[in-house]
Amino acid sequence: MRKVALITASASGLAVAFSRQLAQDGFNLVLNYRKNKSGCEQLAQTLEHHYAIDTLVHQADMTQKQDIEQLVDATKEHFGRIDILIHSAGPFIFQRKRLTEYADHEWGEMIDGNLTSAFYLFRKIIPLMRPHGFGRIVTIGFDRIEQAPGWGYRSAYAAAKVGLASLTKTVAIEERENGITANMICPGDIRGAKKEAPMPLLQMEGYRTPVGGDLAAMISFLVKPEARFVTGNILSLTNGEDVLGHYDSGKKEVFDPIAFEIGTMVYVLPWNKVATVTDRLDRVNRRSLYTVQTADQEAQFTVDQLEELT
Repeated sequence: MRKVALITASASGLAVAFSRQLAQDGFNLVLNYRKNKSGCEQLAQTLEHHYAIDTLVHQADMTQKQDIEQLVDATKEHFGRIDILIHSAGPFIFQRKRLTEYADHEWGEMIDGNLTSAFYLFRKIIPLMRPHGFGRIVTIGFDRIEQAPGWGYRSAYAAAKVGLASLTKTVAIEERENGITANMICPGDIRGAKKEAPMPLLQMEGYRTPVGGDLAAMISFLVKPEARFVTGNILSLTNGEDVLGHYDSGKKEVFDPIAFEIGTMVYVLPWNKVATVTDRLDRVNRRSLYTVQTADQEAQFTVDQLEELT
């Protein structure tokens, strides 16, 4: 019998990459959305077609206890089991606000959506995992969360996620005798289309920024039976980047001595060959990253590793 994975907030973002990976691994999926029904249904149809799995699409607002409980009940009725929970829902307020500027409902949404939702999910799902002697729980955090760092202008989100880290580690302790693991993964600064992007088929040389597929590959390992002793961990997938340091660091801006436009031909020093600039990623207090490409290679380099052709 196929195992069943429930993935919250599945309609867009990182959860799309997670869903695609777990479908590829052969799991039946429960895909959850709050508002984007069409996006979630389209994803379900695509995964069913490509990987011959069964899916259940269900609406639930992760800030509402009743919605969460109905989601779990619907999953139990449809599949009869839940083996894996990927709790990727995480409401976030993009507007920079000091703690004193948060309205009551904003604070409540951050705590309920990021922390209390996990409590309700864990309380309902863990008893369904225990009889099988197997369960996998994965939550999502942020850079350096194991240090309980301060995050300026993101107080509510940071407080909720740090609480979730502790809750995840606590579940790992309490449920280890039942074969249930719980881990948190912390992504780097992944934005836009890169959240849903798979890993490149051909691994690029040199540096590249992570994409959703990189996190999905880690989840693919964590949910395997062979990962039974990997539990209670905070796993950072930032490629060594100081993600929080990009925000409000107080440092002076770093400027590249030269800027290459997309389409420019450059000499790539590590390759000893000419390549074309296909993309540029500007980073706060960091050198820009240039994606360069030849007929058979693609990678990212800083301006220090590139020379302008004269």
